[in-house]
Amino acid sequence: MRAGAGKSEIILKDDYLEIENFAVVHKTLNARALVIESGRTLVILSIEITSLPNEGAEDLKDMIARKYGVKKEGIWICVTHTFSAPHLLPDSVLKEEEKIEKKAQYRECIYNASMEAAAQAFAEMQPVTAGFGSGYCDINTNRDVELKDGWWIGEGGPGLADKTVSVVRFDREDKSPLAILFHYGIQSSVLDGSALSAGGKAVSPDVAGVASDYIEKQYDSGTVGLFLMGAAGDQAPAERAISETFVYGERIRTDRQEEGFGICERLGSMLGEVTCHIANRIKSQDVKEEAEIGRMTFRVPGKEMERDLKKLHPTREYPFTANGEAEVLIEVMRIGELALVGVKPELNCVSGLAVKACSPFEHTLVCTMVNGGAKYMADRTSYDRLTYEAMNSPFGRGAAEKLTRQATELLDRMAASKTQI
Repeated sequence: MRAGAGKSEIILKDDYLEIENFAVVHKTLNARALVIESGRTLVILSIEITSLPNEGAEDLKDMIARKYGVKKEGIWICVTHTFSAPHLLPDSVLKEEEKIEKKAQYRECIYNASMEAAAQAFAEMQPVTAGFGSGYCDINTNRDVELKDGWWIGEGGPGLADKTVSVVRFDREDKSPLAILFHYGIQSSVLDGSALSAGGKAVSPDVAGVASDYIEKQYDSGTVGLFLMGAAGDQAPAERAISETFVYGERIRTDRQEEGFGICERLGSMLGEVTCHIANRIKSQDVKEEAEIGRMTFRVPGKEMERDLKKLHPTREYPFTANGEAEVLIEVMRIGELALVGVKPELNCVSGLAVKACSPFEHTLVCTMVNGGAKYMADRTSYDRLTYEAMNSPFGRGAAEKLTRQATELLDRMAASKTQI
């Protein structure tokens, strides 16, 4: 096996930040890349932004495929889902030509940083050994809580919270870590919507970015720490700058403002410290198996979705309206007993754990918001409770359960193929 890794800052321009009321860059945003060559070439990009539209992911895949002669099926464009970064807002929202042009410039900055990170990774391809480890980190919580009027977003909900940190370490021949890939189920939303005391919001890679920075600072070998988001649809940071509740139908919000920076540093550093502790225990080995790629598309029930999120609130009644069917893609990258399962929708924790439990491979990481985004895909319990994830979803009841079955079928098929070989 050979691998390379790279990192590049996303250069932000003030005039686009102002559109969403960002006033300052508290911590820089970065794009990170990992390229793995084992029979075939795999490329994983981890970009510190909230989301990337499907067309943006396809653009980057096309650019990488053309420049480096690799197949698009082996390229994953992932986001860390920090809520404290500008969105690539639709033209219909921006409306003004000047704002649309500023968005194009911002998109170009994201592309440039991503391509520079990929260029660094391809330039330093070298023989590597690899190993896997996992551990426990208590910085997330199930966010679905029951209020008087219904279910809403909070902390310490009764649902599942997956505390597992999974780590893949790639070592150079001198045993120094080239890259550390870490996976955890959390939305990086400590600073989501929080305003500075002087006004405006702060740009930040939030929890995942702080963890990546922490990992990279622990090693003197130019290590790159790449974050992959797990099934985090209902997984929030254990503490956030803003708390929100409803009392007699009235929304009540409390903002701790600059205190949020300290929360980010504390939780992100805890995740980084646990990741390093796991990585330091990993004994990397030669990998002789060729990488394999699996893909499957299928259809699930669709439903109408409220586009104005401000209209959503806790309720005991909600009109879920069917809207045909939606096509879903599952992608798998497998090397030996490690299987990365990638999907666009944001899955709830229970769905990720179900795929992992049924997988025939020793190590299975379910990754969301891969190669674009598709909003939430909530499980049946969320539909019963009328949670935010269920209301804010283009998928109907039963879609998540069908995805877990299809993912298991694809993994079983790949395992059978591996056994026959």
